[in-house]
Amino acid sequence: MYYFYTFLFHFLMDIKTLLQQDLEREFSLTHTALARVPEAHFSWKPHEKSASLGQLASHIATLPRFIMIILQEPEIDFAQAPPRRPEPPESQAALLHTFSEWKQQVLQAIQATDEKHLLQDWATRNGDTIILKGKRIQVIRWFSLHHLIHHRAELIVYLRLLNVSVPGLYGPSADEPPAWMLTK
Repeated sequence: MYYFYTFLFHFLMDIKTLLQQDLEREFSLTHTALARVPEAHFSWKPHEKSASLGQLASHIATLPRFIMIILQEPEIDFAQAPPRRPEPPESQAALLHTFSEWKQQVLQAIQATDEKHLLQDWATRNGDTIILKGKRIQVIRWFSLHHLIHHRAELIVYLRLLNVSVPGLYGPSADEPPAWMLTK
């Protein structure tokens, strides 16, 4: 019976609310991870082919901007606007401020949109080559939210290699219990 009511709850809840809840949760976990980034190690790289810690953290902090693009533009064409590797932030405070600003803009934009807009087709392309195509809500999840989670996991590895206490985001880490247990 529990599964039936869970299904019914999710079925009756609109997709905008579900998306907003996902974003709020993942943004909160991302803030927890970004708050651990040691400013003194912004230029550190685990490998010569890797981005520096500062570049990776800056990329994570600005990834929500892609959600704004998905909500505001009909598509993105990397042939017209090629992605570039971000510069390291000036400071830990600047990193967290940047992330907070993008987070607020996204959450306000999601609140202001409607389900019809979220269900419109949207594409990421490189000239004539379509990289990703789907409904806006799908692309937000695939291209932005999952992308954010991927790089946040990469950041956690960087933190571990620097011997920085790793937060327990979804479950306990070797250093601490999950974030949700710390609030009780």
